[in-house]
Amino acid sequence: MIHTNKTNTLVLVLLSLVLNTYSQNYITKDLDKDEIKDSIYINPQNSSIVCKLSTQKYIPIASKRIESIADNSYISETKNGFQYNMNWMRAGYKAQFRFNPTTKNINLIGMSRYEFGDVANDGSGESSVNLLTNKYIGNWKYFDLEKDSLIHIPTIYTKMKLPKTNLKTFSENSFYIYSDKCSTLYHKYKKQTIWAANEGKEYNIYIKPHQSDIAFDKVPFIEIPTFISYEGNAKNVISWKDAHGEHFVLTSETGIYSNSKFSHEENQGADAELFAYHYIKKNNVQKRIWKVYDFITDCPVEIVASFIKNTLHVTDLDNNGVKEIWLMYKKVCHGDVSPSQMKIIMYEGKHKFAMRGYNKVMTTSDSSYGGKYKFDTSFIEGPKVFRDFGISMWDENILHKWGE
Repeated sequence: MIHTNKTNTLVLVLLSLVLNTYSQNYITKDLDKDEIKDSIYINPQNSSIVCKLSTQKYIPIASKRIESIADNSYISETKNGFQYNMNWMRAGYKAQFRFNPTTKNINLIGMSRYEFGDVANDGSGESSVNLLTNKYIGNWKYFDLEKDSLIHIPTIYTKMKLPKTNLKTFSENSFYIYSDKCSTLYHKYKKQTIWAANEGKEYNIYIKPHQSDIAFDKVPFIEIPTFISYEGNAKNVISWKDAHGEHFVLTSETGIYSNSKFSHEENQGADAELFAYHYIKKNNVQKRIWKVYDFITDCPVEIVASFIKNTLHVTDLDNNGVKEIWLMYKKVCHGDVSPSQMKIIMYEGKHKFAMRGYNKVMTTSDSSYGGKYKFDTSFIEGPKVFRDFGISMWDENILHKWGE
């Protein structure tokens, strides 16, 4: 026999659960600002969000089908509209909507998401995007295996443009687009955080302007334009503007590594590569003008392939309005004190000039070997002022400096 008090208590509990569930799936709010309540609810029959506005004669305005609608999804009020909330086991998102009195649409104005990541919380964090301003903020962490700890990625402040969406066009695809873009940013800034803590300590610090240089700017690592594709670790990135557009020059190095493209089974050799790129952006059109690539492969002893410090220059020595871009680097694979190969590569527009030779190694306090160079045909046939500048660069860096 069931006692009446217990029966009443059970009924009240069940009723409370029903009302709480119902209240999470049905709210009333004056969205269109006519002082009459409108209704917003989740329709479980077709898995959609539905809104009925008094100014539109309560004709249902429904989203597209949302496959994940279930007990762990609900709607809630916001200051100026409403919000759809979706919570999975270790992740979730929110979508904020607001009525636009001009277009009479219920627009998606913002989204946010969170992740707990894997069991080590790798990839955990949260982000949000304001679709009215396209401002994105992300706070994420990654798990560092060597340190056995979570590392905070510096807060990401950037722009994110998503497709314009209203309630009628909203579906899970809106979230997936946002999630994919968010994931791309996470991996980009994770890479930058790791890079900055290691190789990035020498980024953009070895640029010493020459008196002949034009004015150019150093580009912060996180502001390298996304259209610039490069290999290796960025060393220097500079930019300037002229009549031809906005210029970007980037140099990068891989450092010493073992490359699976080559066989190292016999001597366990190593590789090193370096790159340089020139991009121009004009009227929202970007193009690469040239690329420099050099390398050392399969080296079993000392290996070097790196740009020489303070030798990135941009000049207009012949005053023709087309800038000359100067690069200087060295490379060697040796197990003794022999000189390293040195090269100066200069581009005027797409026209390449090259100066090749060896640095100078001191064997005693008053004797040395190495140091000779040759100009290519472009330098020989070009303006003397180019050769003079090249020689001054060469002489300034001719002596081998041990430990560099």
